[in-house]
Amino acid sequence: SYTGLYVIFLGIMLSVFLVYREGEEKKKLQMKRQEELIRAYPTLISKLTMLLGTGMTIRNAWEKIVLSTESEGAVYDEMNAALNEMRGGIPEGEAYERFGKRCGLTTYMKLGALLSQNIKKGSKGIADILKVEAIQAFENRKSLAKQRGEEAGTKLLMPMMGMLAVVMIMVMVPAFLTMNV
Repeated sequence: SYTGLYVIFLGIMLSVFLVYREGEEKKKLQMKRQEELIRAYPTLISKLTMLLGTGMTIRNAWEKIVLSTESEGAVYDEMNAALNEMRGGIPEGEAYERFGKRCGLTTYMKLGALLSQNIKKGSKGIADILKVEAIQAFENRKSLAKQRGEEAGTKLLMPMMGMLAVVMIMVMVPAFLTMNV
């Protein structure tokens, strides 16, 4: 009897399937996190720009954003980790750079490098640079929303064609039946 071999084969196939499924779930979570980071970037930049425009230091503005009540999501978790690093003794500039690297997106790496450079060199125009960055981030967000809207329209095309076919059948069948041809 080959029952034992079938059980072993099915066990191996099931384990391969479970490992593959786990990898796919990790990829989905990573993509979801990246999308969340992309969506949160313009808001983060505008908050940071606004707080720096009021005369706050970068660290105080960072703390205020992290400690605000609406601070939820992946970007705020990473900001909190950077704040904890600063409180733990890591230099402020290095914490900002680590923040950018942990986020893994070029926009956040650029922000981390910009804030780190400001700490090291004392750039007076950081508020203006961040204003330009905020405008660019909102433009990127608008173009991304437009692209997703076009993708959604494309996905709806097939169901609409199916509905058209059903309506055509509903109109044509009675018409042909009444013709008596």
